[in-house]
Amino acid sequence: MIPRRDPTIETAYGHGLPKLRLMLTVLVIITFVYSGGLKPGYGITEQIMPGGCNPSLSMEIGKGDGFIRWFERDLSYVTRIVRGHDGKPHGLSGLWVVIRLRGEVRFLEKEIRRLQDNPSYTHPALGFHVYDTDTTGWLHVLYKAADVRGNLLTSHLGPSVVDDANINELPDGTSLYEPASGRLPKVEEIVEELEGMTLPPEVLHDYRVYILPFSLGDISGLGSRGYMLLGAPPASCTVMEHQTAFTIAHELGHHIHMTFLGATYEENPQGWDEYMSIRGIPRWTADGGVNSRGWFESTEETFAEDVRILFGTEQAASWPHGTVYKDPRRDPVVAQRLQVFIDIHTDTC
Repeated sequence: MIPRRDPTIETAYGHGLPKLRLMLTVLVIITFVYSGGLKPGYGITEQIMPGGCNPSLSMEIGKGDGFIRWFERDLSYVTRIVRGHDGKPHGLSGLWVVIRLRGEVRFLEKEIRRLQDNPSYTHPALGFHVYDTDTTGWLHVLYKAADVRGNLLTSHLGPSVVDDANINELPDGTSLYEPASGRLPKVEEIVEELEGMTLPPEVLHDYRVYILPFSLGDISGLGSRGYMLLGAPPASCTVMEHQTAFTIAHELGHHIHMTFLGATYEENPQGWDEYMSIRGIPRWTADGGVNSRGWFESTEETFAEDVRILFGTEQAASWPHGTVYKDPRRDPVVAQRLQVFIDIHTDTC
């Protein structure tokens, strides 16, 4: 930011010269910092715009289902300001764009935290949270908008970053599709399923379920440590009965092994060896793509299916076990040993 000229300074002589030299020195330092001579992180721009700035173009963030329209307008806005400095990432024009983008990233991160802190539903006893399609849609586009700005800053305002931005894709590259009409999971379905699972209550404390306003295609859900994403089936897709219950219980199984056992074999060889011994699995096999041989032989997917079968509601457990290791309930001794094993591990939280 260049300070205004002091109206009391009439010439570059006398007492005015030191101030003029100071202004020029600051300008040179700032330009040198931005052009790569120094790497200060956010230092200077954080002081100039400590609160961030709102890029929402008078559209209220987080209200209703206008997130797609907001993102389209935001992408158009970012395109204009990036191309408006003539493609020159250095100098005053580029510096001002950097300051602007960094301020907007801080604003977007603040809005993301606000939405995360205000779920659509929180269970009063178990403490899990559910985010409806509108809230999840807003979180999706806000993350996208912040990511676009981060990539622009990393690439020194390369305009191809804006061209490559794709709202129909999750950060890990998973494609999103138009959902089948009227088939999006409902908050009450999720609450009923999680309430009905016979697991220690601590497993669900602060667990988060996000209902995407999109379809994940061949995938009905994605699970990780602490959260799951649920999608609708794609248009013109035949849906199996109780698919939402099935998906919730399975994805919670991934949360359990990632949190209490290990996300990979290397994280807890002893624990995984014990599980595989009970289950008759000869060696650890990593996950694979949906409906691939890797998926059907995966140790992680088998564990998630075991959680669904052994701890899910009647609706969740009604569909046959999905991996090559089959339903553990065929052998009551194996089923009992698995229940004890999982109970012991989840009771350590």
